[in-house]
Amino acid sequence: MVNLEWYRSFIEIYRVGTVSGAAQVLHLTQPAVSQHIAALESTLGTQLFQRLPRRMLPTEAGKRLYTQIAAAIETLESIPTKAALANAPLLIRLGTPQEFFCEHILKYLSKADSTLFSIRFGLTPELIGQLLENNLDCVIATQKISNLELEYQVIFEESFWLVGPPTAIIPVSQDVDLTVLEQWLSQQPWIAYSEDLPIIRRFWRVIFGRRLNVNPQFVIPDLRSIRAAIALGLGYSVLPDYLCKEWIAENRLKLVLKPTLAVTNYIWLAYRKSSRQSQQTVTLLNLLESIH
Repeated sequence: MVNLEWYRSFIEIYRVGTVSGAAQVLHLTQPAVSQHIAALESTLGTQLFQRLPRRMLPTEAGKRLYTQIAAAIETLESIPTKAALANAPLLIRLGTPQEFFCEHILKYLSKADSTLFSIRFGLTPELIGQLLENNLDCVIATQKISNLELEYQVIFEESFWLVGPPTAIIPVSQDVDLTVLEQWLSQQPWIAYSEDLPIIRRFWRVIFGRRLNVNPQFVIPDLRSIRAAIALGLGYSVLPDYLCKEWIAENRLKLVLKPTLAVTNYIWLAYRKSSRQSQQTVTLLNLLESIH
């Protein structure tokens, strides 16, 4: 006899594409979901999924079964759901860069009343992958990764400033001679987010019109730690304005270069097109609409 939970596990794996994603949706362990599928396949005498390294693809038998049972399972599940929906708190699974979340997003979540948040930190490509696998509801993205399943809404525009230790003595004003400033900066120790200096080199190309060829003395994959290292006198770097504006005002950092031609980057809220009207997406967009 087939257990209803076996069908629920089958439905979620079919929709999400992974055992881990289905387990998260169902609030079960991965082994439990795997056992459900194994038991269902054994009872029906057919293979329902092709097991790939990173995804479960439905077989033809799996597709036929989904067509036969999906509507019935949704009807059964909607009976208790509709009755409890008014009192159930909303859960939002949000992926985000750690620094931007702590410095600029956290304060907005106090307006969310009883909404529940599950926060996952990471780099944008990794988080977008989790979004596509339905393991996240939305992602705060520092780059726009094209995918036909996704939509992006701009929520913030950051500007980048070149900053140094508070005791730094800059040999020339940026308004006088950028060539002298460039030569001097090339001889200073640099602190980078990664070994390829993505932010610093982009800033350098825009401001000085050429590629910066230096090896960073420190590679620290956390912008707030870079900020602290600069304040301790360990070197120079390029940081987003929201991270260094207050520290400059408090003389904990020195502003070396705030370019007239701003070097900017958009911050996006990414979500699946199929979820554009979901409570999670609409709630986040409403919460973040006042960011500027």
